[in-house]
Amino acid sequence: MEAARPDSKPMIARPFPRLAVARERAWEYVASGRWSLYAVYLGAAFLITGIYWQITIQLHTATIEMFVAGTANKPFAYRVLMPWLMAIVSGLNNIEDLKLVDVSLRVMILFGTFILLRHWLRYFVHPLLADIEPLVLGVILPWSFLFYWPYDFSGILLWTACLVCLVEKRYHLYLVLFLLSTLNRETAFFLIGVFAATQWENLGWRRTLRWAGVQLAVWLVVFVSLRLMIHPDGGDPVEFHVLDNLDFLVRGYGLGPFEHWLQLLSGLGFLWLLAPWHWSQKSLFLRRACWVLPFHAISLLIVGRLVETRMWYEWIPIALAMAGQSLTAFYQRDGAGCPERA
Repeated sequence: MEAARPDSKPMIARPFPRLAVARERAWEYVASGRWSLYAVYLGAAFLITGIYWQITIQLHTATIEMFVAGTANKPFAYRVLMPWLMAIVSGLNNIEDLKLVDVSLRVMILFGTFILLRHWLRYFVHPLLADIEPLVLGVILPWSFLFYWPYDFSGILLWTACLVCLVEKRYHLYLVLFLLSTLNRETAFFLIGVFAATQWENLGWRRTLRWAGVQLAVWLVVFVSLRLMIHPDGGDPVEFHVLDNLDFLVRGYGLGPFEHWLQLLSGLGFLWLLAPWHWSQKSLFLRRACWVLPFHAISLLIVGRLVETRMWYEWIPIALAMAGQSLTAFYQRDGAGCPERA
């Protein structure tokens, strides 16, 4: 064995080696600039939330305080996920200003939605488009709302999360998220149709029907239980707006029905205009998910309000994916050298 040379320096163990490695990795991440995309997402979440609170109106029958206290009118009082979460956050932190709680949660939810949409879109479009397309929410969301509802942004997040689970075939996690979506808003019912339309080939009809039956049972238990637990004084268990919607379609102000139709067609920031092009080249998952759209539209004509374009927000992740695929097809057709879809 070779003896140690007298002039050699002894090896000294570096203190806290894990901390040093973490510091090096953190510096490498900062230097790479990858964080800047997330900074843009966070800034967009702050901006959209600020605009939302400036332009929305709180109904006197469903204010933020009434939501948290469980005294909002029917059927709003039954959409409990976000009011419960706001009550927990305000109680644990002794925050009396519920608007501050709402803003904080809304920014975090929107930031998470940006990241999740990016993950979802990477299954269908080029990564560059997947990075940029979530920012379209900055055009869609601020102008989609007339009234304050605590559950709208969380609805987009949960729907996107459920769709990601279906693409990745993570059914047990999907079921948990479906439960949360149902607590958030009863329109989670349409996820059952999306599940059946997109998963029957993978699971087979029998297993698909069993899973759909489980979801229907979960939805019914939540739907009935909330109505047995919560007893608001005013409102109707189910609102019907057929006559109001028909009146909206045939009447208007200075420009007549034209302005109402323009408002209706502006849903999703006109993103739907890009969705149907090159239909046969679209992802089979996306095309099958659209089988549910006519049933959703009919139900919204009955119980929704066409004056609020927010009612289409569940379709944002699907519309973004289809629009991205259309843009890719346009570039490829024109020979612009657009990279192939990931």
